[in-house]
Amino acid sequence: MTYVVERTFRTLDSRFSRLWSAHEAYLHALSARGTLIGGGPWDGEGGEILLIDAPDEISLHRALRPDPLVRESLVAQSRIRNWNVAYGRPGFTGGAAQSPPPAAAALTPHERRIAHLVLAGHTNKDIAGRLGVSCRAVEQHLTRTYRKLSIQRRAQLAPALGAALPAALAPARQQEQLTA
Repeated sequence: MTYVVERTFRTLDSRFSRLWSAHEAYLHALSARGTLIGGGPWDGEGGEILLIDAPDEISLHRALRPDPLVRESLVAQSRIRNWNVAYGRPGFTGGAAQSPPPAAAALTPHERRIAHLVLAGHTNKDIAGRLGVSCRAVEQHLTRTYRKLSIQRRAQLAPALGAALPAALAPARQQEQLTA
């Protein structure tokens, strides 16, 4: 799911200035993990808007809780909205919009969510727990996903979706990098 998080800051005092670089570093780390799609402060630096990819709202809160500005109670208000991307191009890479491959467009939002979690290295049991469904439901969604993408196994999912295979799922590539 994609969430829009609109936050206003409590004060712009010395604590805020002192923690701003740690806050930015934290957001860059979220971005590197694929959780933060984009965002930034609005004019006047009274707040910010963040686009977050999370399987559910609980995971969203878990992702934002370690933010230095949150830990120091400098976020006055957070408004969270579930954003159903219906127009334009939902994928973003390096600031440039990117269309999903045609096969991926055939997937339902729930199938795309599960595929994203598979690509992040989660097991069916982990995915079921995160989404509050049974393992069997996850298996059925994956079976439909594989059928729509004309693939037969998990390892074929990343190429079928035009995604890079995460390092955790590509041990041969890791070995090549270590020996190079």
